[in-house]
Amino acid sequence: MKKLIAGFLVLLLCLLGLGLGLPPSMAATTVYDFLANASSATWTGWEATTSHPLTFGIQSFTDGFAMSFSGTLEDGSSVSNAVEAYPPSAAPSGITGDWYHISVPAFAQLELVYGFKQGANATDGVEVGMAYAEDDPSKPVIELFKQSKAYDGILGKFTIDLSYYAGQVGGFQLFVRSGATATADALVWVKAVLSVSAPPITLKPVTTMLTYHINDPAYTVNGTVKTMDTAPVIVESRTFLPIRYVVEEIGGKVAWSAPDQKVTITFGSKTIELWIGNNRAIVDGKLDVPIDSTNSKVAPFIQPPGRTMMPLRFVSETLGCKVDWLPPGEVQVTYPAP
Repeated sequence: MKKLIAGFLVLLLCLLGLGLGLPPSMAATTVYDFLANASSATWTGWEATTSHPLTFGIQSFTDGFAMSFSGTLEDGSSVSNAVEAYPPSAAPSGITGDWYHISVPAFAQLELVYGFKQGANATDGVEVGMAYAEDDPSKPVIELFKQSKAYDGILGKFTIDLSYYAGQVGGFQLFVRSGATATADALVWVKAVLSVSAPPITLKPVTTMLTYHINDPAYTVNGTVKTMDTAPVIVESRTFLPIRYVVEEIGGKVAWSAPDQKVTITFGSKTIELWIGNNRAIVDGKLDVPIDSTNSKVAPFIQPPGRTMMPLRFVSETLGCKVDWLPPGEVQVTYPAP
């Protein structure tokens, strides 16, 4: 799978959008643990056009190395049986680990957790990812996931739906690509597992009707009046409000990361990531999703004295709601969408 390290950018993440979405379940069962089988993987270090086959557990800063890691991570947590991947010292460079002939079952997902060792703040950041190639040379190599990781005190976490690939047999590759320098770019893979979840029991959804009024903090949930701490407003001809007054009312969760100016919304198997001032979002791992395809100025913002305002229609419809605008200033949100 040497061709993986050349960086096949065609079809980047696009097939993820074809999956049906991993259904929620009581618990996931691990089918294959890549880190537990790290010593049997094929490890390669490379810089420019030169590659070096590596032996797991043997340390060489010049050629790169992969070895077991136990210790403290950048977020202060402790870990054992992780895998440290160090690209060769010359940049640009990278290190890859390949696992072959793995069957992808139904309801499969990849769960990845990664970060730097505590104190490894000399790194200028790396690019991490997972690629997949079906056991058929005529089929393309797919980069399932690729993301930049800096030393920021936060572990990277990513879950990839593999329902599109169910029934296939193929090879998986974890990769780390150095930044402009490669003298401190050792990344620790904390978790990398292929898991499955049983289909859920389907229950008839209960309809939730939410009603909001522009410039009025009062709103209703199935006729019950409640009050927000900030009223909805119109910006760029779009309705914005503190989105937790929508998401939490239908059973979802909203998390705010001040250092990243980021809001993460989770609802069942659905995840939406938005950033202040950014008109693009990540939806279920799909990168660069436009918030409003007809108006590039529509983006989350912070309204004094410090309220995070999110676009109502984009978030609500992405979570499966129906949004109706009723002049002169009423907005109705219905979940699930009729």
